[in-house]
Amino acid sequence: MFHKYNYMLYICIMRKRLKDEKKKTCSKCNNLLEDNRVNKYRYCLFCHNEYMKNNRKKHSELSDEQRLKANCRSYLNTYLKRGVINKQPCIKCNSINTEAHHKDYTKPLDVVWMCRECHLSHHKQYMN
Repeated sequence: MFHKYNYMLYICIMRKRLKDEKKKTCSKCNNLLEDNRVNKYRYCLFCHNEYMKNNRKKHSELSDEQRLKANCRSYLNTYLKRGVINKQPCIKCNSINTEAHHKDYTKPLDVVWMCRECHLSHHKQYMN
């Protein structure tokens, strides 16, 4: 009787170890997911990049308005990376986690800094 109990305990422990050691894999290629993608994404970085290359619209396929907005955002991001422009606190709530709001996309460096919540509420007011 004692041996049977030990054996059952051993089986339970081994099953738990196997379950804990089981690695997450990409849903597409079945390769192991990178550590930073486990429990966040279903696909490995390579499969995600391939998908985006095949499905994201190319710059030449964008409408004129979309192309203007994309160029404006890119221009601003370049200046942010170079340190020419610095992020400012939100103009409504003074939060430091901000994003840029363009009033006029022909002026890419003329932005108003808003947190995500204030930015979304601003657009909701504008849409209504």
